Amino acid sequence: MTTKLKYALLLPLVFLTLSSELFAQVTLGTDVMNRYVWRGTDFGNSPSVQPDINFSSGGFEIGAWAAFATNGNPAGTEVDLYAAYTIESTAGAFQFLLTDYTFPEDPMNSYFSSSSHFVELGFGYSGTESFPVNFFIGSFVTNDDDNSIYSRIGYEIGNVELFLGFTPSKSDLYGTTGAAILDTGFSVSKELKITNLFSLNLIGSMIANPNTDNLYFLFGFGF
Repeated sequence: MTTKLKYALLLPLVFLTLSSELFAQVTLGTDVMNRYVWRGTDFGNSPSVQPDINFSSGGFEIGAWAAFATNGNPAGTEVDLYAAYTIESTAGAFQFLLTDYTFPEDPMNSYFSSSSHFVELGFGYSGTESFPVNFFIGSFVTNDDDNSIYSRIGYEIGNVELFLGFTPSKSDLYGTTGAAILDTGFSVSKELKITNLFSLNLIGSMIANPNTDNLYFLFGFGF
């Protein structure tokens, strides 16, 4: 999923006995991108609309994210459900993540068939201002005989992120015969303020996939 500028509705849930408050947050967002590129592969060969909605309370978050190719290409249609738990600390944020990837326009599978669900377990880390490094590793645990692993490390310099994503082993899912770099490059984001209550997040990325000898230039906006 790409960087988003989101607006939120805060709903007070309950007042804890130690004079602290617990809040539930419902967040909506949408990105509009010239392409949907996931881990170095273009899905749909089309501009893509990518909505998401999530509910969070404390460190818990559940949500849904989707991508829809504007040319109607079934390969560019994806609907994912996810659940995450994040632990904040002075050393950074640590996140445990479960994602259920589905492709509802695949004519070979029904959404309610177990063969339609590709579940990935992941772990992520986001650093601090003085240590602006982020890291993710995830492995598929259903419908993937290779249990494909993807790792990504990023380093932020202001509003620019340098990143490198790779798989350490053979994967039919990623089209590799062994360890390979799947995506590397940089992303830039910039907030464009429209009014005091509304702004757009401009997004741009240059992504190379050395494994397939492809290069992508992505741009879009989120709100």
